[in-house]
Amino acid sequence: MSFKNKTVIITGASSGIGEETAKAFLSSGAKVILVSRSKEKMEASFQSYDKGQCVIYPFDLSQLDKIDSFVSTIIKNEGPIDILFNNAGIGSESLFEDIDLSVFHEVMQVDYFSVVYFTKSILRHMVDNGGGQIATNTSVAGLITSRKRTVYSSAKFALHGFLDSLRLEVGKHNVDITIIAPGKVITNFGKNKLDSQGNPFGKNSLMPFGLSSKKAATIILKAIKNKKRQVIVSKWGDIAWFGVLVHRFFPSIYFFLAKRIDA
Repeated sequence: MSFKNKTVIITGASSGIGEETAKAFLSSGAKVILVSRSKEKMEASFQSYDKGQCVIYPFDLSQLDKIDSFVSTIIKNEGPIDILFNNAGIGSESLFEDIDLSVFHEVMQVDYFSVVYFTKSILRHMVDNGGGQIATNTSVAGLITSRKRTVYSSAKFALHGFLDSLRLEVGKHNVDITIIAPGKVITNFGKNKLDSQGNPFGKNSLMPFGLSSKKAATIILKAIKNKKRQVIVSKWGDIAWFGVLVHRFFPSIYFFLAKRIDA
């Protein structure tokens, strides 16, 4: 796959899926603009790449009121943007009856509203330039529900509704919308996942049976290249695929099992 002469913005680019997808884009000839809170992590991960092809922009996406000026600065400095990959996000795991409602606000701010704000800012630019593509990392949790995911699934289902509706509006501007829905992928995502009181779990969600981040990146690039509407990023043997299929064709069985399984 070649993305030569394409300029891509990737949020959450300092680790996991974001880091590997950025590296895959770089290997495919794209210029990649890396966005993450941690400048140090990005510098360490991408130190071997050409600084002209790989540009670092530290930014905290929870600062919603600053996103528009931040995007304007990127465009002013780097020129036209062809692809935006909204990848940054934070997880949450707890029973609703135990949760402090501030966790809803924190997760929605990063997982949902930062995507809406960033997309709004880049969309005007893409329309003016005759088109582009917006890909967003949502999660299988935006397609099916499970226990202890009231916060996380709320944000991800909201994203699916937003993006599916947006697709109907912006097609006339040659702007494509691609939903990336990962299942179990081997990352450190679980480390920063929030508990019922909004504290990071502090432990990895490393799963040897999950898909590698590198393989996930390959699937993501292929989906973006082919301008797919939606792609599930997961091994076929993953419970994510099983859940999606059972939920679609046998919903009663799905909810019977989902009450009894912590996925």
